[in-house]
Amino acid sequence: MQRFSLLLAVLFFLVGCASKSVEPSQISYDFWLAQKKHDIQKAAKYTLKQDPNATKLHNKIKIKAITTQKPKVEGNKALVPTTLELEDISLLQNNSAPTPVSFETVMYKKEDKWKIDMFETKKALYLATGKAYAQNMGKDFAKNINDIFQNGKAFQGVFQQLIKGLQKTLETENKPN
Repeated sequence: MQRFSLLLAVLFFLVGCASKSVEPSQISYDFWLAQKKHDIQKAAKYTLKQDPNATKLHNKIKIKAITTQKPKVEGNKALVPTTLELEDISLLQNNSAPTPVSFETVMYKKEDKWKIDMFETKKALYLATGKAYAQNMGKDFAKNINDIFQNGKAFQGVFQQLIKGLQKTLETENKPN
């Protein structure tokens, strides 16, 4: 009876391990976590070609946080909604807030395992990053212009005094003696 219970327990353990399939969102998260840690070799294991050179991201991309959502799966293709919070994407030196960049991690099932298509995923990431960068650049530009005008109000009195002085000078020069 004891052997039967032990055999049953081992059988449940093995079935439990064998039936555990890793979802695309978990693989995507693990991949981006490896990218965050700059572990390119580990990240490459999650990709179709498993090429560390193709897995490398642009060196300016610094991941602070990762969020993945439930994937859209159609046959052997999965699109995992992914949001990376990137550091240092603003033009302003004192802007330390991370910028969220949302895109889809593109995955395909290969040999019964989900793998990331680096070409499509990089393309989606870089387009989303470019858009976020442009939005930040616009915000930074607007903030700089606003700062100039705010500081301009402080100089408004000086300019008014200068204009009055010029007007007086012109008036005195134009007065007949």
